[in-house]
Amino acid sequence: MLNKQQISKFLYLDVETACIESNFNDLQNSNPRLAKLWEKRCEYYKNSSDDLKNLEASEIYLRKASLEPEFSRIVCVSFGSFNESGEMVFKSFYGDDELDILEKTNKVLSNAYSKGWKLCGHNIKGFDVPTIGKRMLFNGINPPPNLNIWDKKPWEIPYVDTAEVFSFGNWVHQRYLSLDLLSCSLGVDSPKDSIDGSMVNEVYWINKDYELIKNYCESDVKTVMVSLDKICF
Repeated sequence: MLNKQQISKFLYLDVETACIESNFNDLQNSNPRLAKLWEKRCEYYKNSSDDLKNLEASEIYLRKASLEPEFSRIVCVSFGSFNESGEMVFKSFYGDDELDILEKTNKVLSNAYSKGWKLCGHNIKGFDVPTIGKRMLFNGINPPPNLNIWDKKPWEIPYVDTAEVFSFGNWVHQRYLSLDLLSCSLGVDSPKDSIDGSMVNEVYWINKDYELIKNYCESDVKTVMVSLDKICF
């Protein structure tokens, strides 16, 4: 397994997203072409889930669009690291200016790359890294080298996904190993006490409580850090 020295050179991260527009009607008005493409995307959701097959595109949009980088926006990126004293420190970029969030995120990621630090998070291969990379491109930002892995061998990939670490090669198990389940299994406090990921879109668009989203995002980062620290020898 990982050791204390290794995890001290990780930059831990988590991303929170909301739908790119507050509702499907707004998307139709702001970007009719993207709205049409969402309707096509809904065919997949309807065919793959009994819970969604009878819903309108507007209803599926509120449930699923925030999970798709092409139809979402990043509303918070939180970073964590261990300082020289072994204490956890956090930094978050959040709010309603996605470009500003991404530009600041780019600087932090580039700095981590220059120091040779690996990125770390839960399911970051499946969500956080591709979401940041795609949203950077869509906003005219060149992603830093530690996000570009298309030409890398598996052992050259500069980040560690805790969903993989704890799967021990059981990829089926990896798909449903949530951070909440992992932390519960390790006896670590849940990061889902205030809100969970399914509520971020409403908190962002309706409540506009950016601080709550930031606190939730940082709690996910902290949970990953505490979980890894607990199993390091």
